[in-house]
Amino acid sequence: MEYLQFLPRVVLVPSMWTEDERLLLRGTSLETAVNAKMLATVGEFDYVQSTSSEIPCWDELLWQGEAVSLRDWIRLDALYRSRCLELPRSGESMVPCIDMINHARDATAYYDENSRREVTLLLRPGVTLSEGQEVTISYGEAKSAAEMLFSYGFIDPESTIESLVLPLEPFEDDPLAKAKLVGFGEAPKLHVARDGGSVIWKSPFVHLMCVNEEDGLDFRVLQDTNGGRQLRVFWQGEDATDQTADFETLVKNHPLGVIFRLRAVTVIQERLQTQLDLARSYDSNDNLGEVRAECLGAAKLLRRIEIGILESGVEVLEKEVCTNDKHWLDCTVWCDGSRWIDWVWYSGS
Repeated sequence: MEYLQFLPRVVLVPSMWTEDERLLLRGTSLETAVNAKMLATVGEFDYVQSTSSEIPCWDELLWQGEAVSLRDWIRLDALYRSRCLELPRSGESMVPCIDMINHARDATAYYDENSRREVTLLLRPGVTLSEGQEVTISYGEAKSAAEMLFSYGFIDPESTIESLVLPLEPFEDDPLAKAKLVGFGEAPKLHVARDGGSVIWKSPFVHLMCVNEEDGLDFRVLQDTNGGRQLRVFWQGEDATDQTADFETLVKNHPLGVIFRLRAVTVIQERLQTQLDLARSYDSNDNLGEVRAECLGAAKLLRRIEIGILESGVEVLEKEVCTNDKHWLDCTVWCDGSRWIDWVWYSGS
């Protein structure tokens, strides 16, 4: 308890921003993530309150007189997320003193855990420090701007990692949409990264999303030996349930593999364009009431970084969709209900 007294009352992670400050995130990849986090945190608080209030001693300690509020729970979550360390043996842990060390891209030190489960702070190889110099560690060398802001409440302006994650929804009029989501087994996402002049995207679900029954996709409900039912995914007559996370590999060797790839690229391009239009439609200088300078600066930097990634992604995918080589003169892909209709003009061999 004494340790908690030394922790800051204010943690600038977005879950602790005011409602006006969270509006600064509209059009960024954090808008959906922060909203989902707030809903989950409220649900956790309600669950803890309802279950612990049935125990007289806990009810008297926590809830009578409103000793603990939702705001306290949000702060506890923010402190844990912004300060926990990933230890090799103990997992996620809060370590007094080490969890107060600042982040730096070129960190001077790192932490480790020995066989006695003691956490030690060590200088990086080749680093020497003089008296009075700050000791720094890395909070994550591969974290995006959105991840840094979400977990730690700041963005490292010197970071060279340019990436973002967006939710991906199936087609609204796809009759197999629910089955695809269940078969995939997790929330579909789109990862986009920019590295120099190249853009890399990854979305396992989009390859499942862009095929249908006419292509060879099928779903079957099978009964197991215990009387339960399982939804199984079939591709070209073979059970592919355990391969939905790598559906791209399954479809790329199909005779229409190039068409399937084009469908996926078209969907991703449209998703990036939609997010780009959304990001551009909001201005961080809009009159949103009283907001802290730190929140405004972080939101502006995040928006600028993500708009740059989205612009590059749209440009690169536009070239792939509209490519004009010896195989394709032009190609347009349409979706009519659940059926894809492809018009392809070949230039010859």
